[in-house]
Amino acid sequence: MRSVRIRKHHRSITRRLPVALALAVGLVANVPAEPTPQTTSQTLVKVDDFAVTDLHFALFASQTGRNPSGTEGQVRLLNELVNHFMIAKSPEGRALAETPEVMAALEVAQARLVAQAFIRAEIAATPIDEGELRALYDERYTESDGKEYKARHILLDDEQSAREVIAELESGADFAELARERSTGPSKTSGGDLGWFEPGQMVAPFAAATARLADGSYSKDPVQTQFGWHVILREASRDVAPPDFDAVRDELILELQQQRVADVITRIRNDTRIEIQSAEGTSDGS
Repeated sequence: MRSVRIRKHHRSITRRLPVALALAVGLVANVPAEPTPQTTSQTLVKVDDFAVTDLHFALFASQTGRNPSGTEGQVRLLNELVNHFMIAKSPEGRALAETPEVMAALEVAQARLVAQAFIRAEIAATPIDEGELRALYDERYTESDGKEYKARHILLDDEQSAREVIAELESGADFAELARERSTGPSKTSGGDLGWFEPGQMVAPFAAATARLADGSYSKDPVQTQFGWHVILREASRDVAPPDFDAVRDELILELQQQRVADVITRIRNDTRIEIQSAEGTSDGS
């Protein structure tokens, strides 16, 4: 049985995203909090000739999620940081830093830190305009028909099979039973039940066909989507008030930030030569 989902996105703004935007979502969502920027740093401890500064301490505290307020706790955390630097700068530590595993780990850590700093800088450089937020809110909520639908569907592989199902319904067959017997979608086990959804949560052809139906009626012609051919039963509908702007403001800001970061990542990717190496050692440049 194929695993098929016709839902496009949920009530919160989460949607299927292209690769660049999906990467941006991960980056924006996981950018850690950073200490307040400093223009100068103060040396706290010397490890041989290396100066451990208050900036090192602040970053270490942030990365470990610890922020001791008392002197004893701060000294303990500083001592732990000094131990890290002491080991890393010892002859044994320097030798380990030259091994392939540690070198690769350092490269990954550096790339992550630089990428996260880059994302923070991009977000800070392009603050979200109130007009953009309002426009996105209108697009998401006030421009829809303000309806929710409760529906079932039967998913078939081809149009002919869908028309055969419609003929069986015309002869008095039960929709839920037909869904269990004939549907190829994952909802077949529940008789094709999709529950309540808004039009924007479904792919466009499915949503439009559902909206055209009356409550209690099913589609007399199969509805084609990228997943196959559907026979839809609209069981009920109800009016839905859009959420308050302030209630979804943070989600709207996050979506706009993600899109801006995705645009930048796409631009950088387009200017970068990326070669996927095959097992034979040849490459596929892009």
